[in-house]
Amino acid sequence: MVGFGVLCGNKDNQENIPTIGDNVKLYTGCKVIGNVTIGNNAEVAPNAIVVKNIPGNAIVAGIPARILKIK
Repeated sequence: MVGFGVLCGNKDNQENIPTIGDNVKLYTGCKVIGNVTIGNNAEVAPNAIVVKNIPGNAIVAGIPARILKIK
């Protein structure tokens, strides 16, 4: 699921892009920037900014995003 205004991008080149797992929920306004991996079944809260790898089944929020809970 992807909300409105979600940004998944790179910092400088085509090799520096995010990898998004299966069944990931990216809520409205969140940003995933750089060469990061978001594991399967993770959730990224609205307006969070992900700049580090997120493990599977994690719920993250904040700027920068931090793990709030592992499901």
